[in-house]
Amino acid sequence: MSPLVASFLRSAALPAVLLSAGILLSKLTPERIRGKLQVLFFALAYVLGSYLLLNRLAFPPHDLSESLSALALLLVTFPFLAPARLGWRYALRALYVAIAGFIILWHLRDSMGTLLNQRNALAFFFLGLGGWSIVERAAGKVAPLTLIALPLVSATNLSFLLLFKGSASLSQLVTTVCALYGALAVLTVTGIQRVAVSALVPFLSIFIIAFMAGGHFYLDINPWHMIFLCLPFFVLWLRDLIPFVPRSPLFEALTLSLLCAGPLAYFMYQIFKTSGPLY
Repeated sequence: MSPLVASFLRSAALPAVLLSAGILLSKLTPERIRGKLQVLFFALAYVLGSYLLLNRLAFPPHDLSESLSALALLLVTFPFLAPARLGWRYALRALYVAIAGFIILWHLRDSMGTLLNQRNALAFFFLGLGGWSIVERAAGKVAPLTLIALPLVSATNLSFLLLFKGSASLSQLVTTVCALYGALAVLTVTGIQRVAVSALVPFLSIFIIAFMAGGHFYLDINPWHMIFLCLPFFVLWLRDLIPFVPRSPLFEALTLSLLCAGPLAYFMYQIFKTSGPLY
């Protein structure tokens, strides 16, 4: 078996299967904790995939890859702490985004004193906060499958971008996230078990944007590339202004995904042409 295929099966496919099993088992639990359990299963599946890929996991984290696992475990706590009042909930989201930035950028703290880095860190803070807010507001307006499919489009293109820019390991970590999104999408389409997408909002928004921030600060990727990869979140925000999209769950997800995938695929092709040899 090809080492690349073996790595994918070990670090992406296996966690996706285990996540699916966990969500199916959550059906046996009381509904009031079902969504929180699904969030926990998602985080643990990602951490497992990261460990199987990198063969290391330490707390406190030693590098960006381990920091992303720490962030996944942090996001588990949000559904347990989130207040019902909108104002307090928004403030808590901002706090979580700030902590996420602190976790991701901790290893670069000695170089964050420049005005350029501080400005870009602030830009990613608002990008993360805005993405989280968009997905949370859309949770009650679009089909659950759409809420999963559009972040999947963004994450898939991010995985290619990171690969083209020279970080195979970070790209594979994003592939793990894509596999987990795929598992959620399959469960949603088949209707075997309802996926609590409203509880999974942090993993459908700020988590993938944290990878984007890591790609910029650690690989010096143009931040505008990352902003363009957030096109699916922008489309999600404008969903009500796009009249030609069908309202049926499957066709809504497919139509909006294709609407985003076209420009992003062309963008990735242009980057591929200028990236040079991948290995």
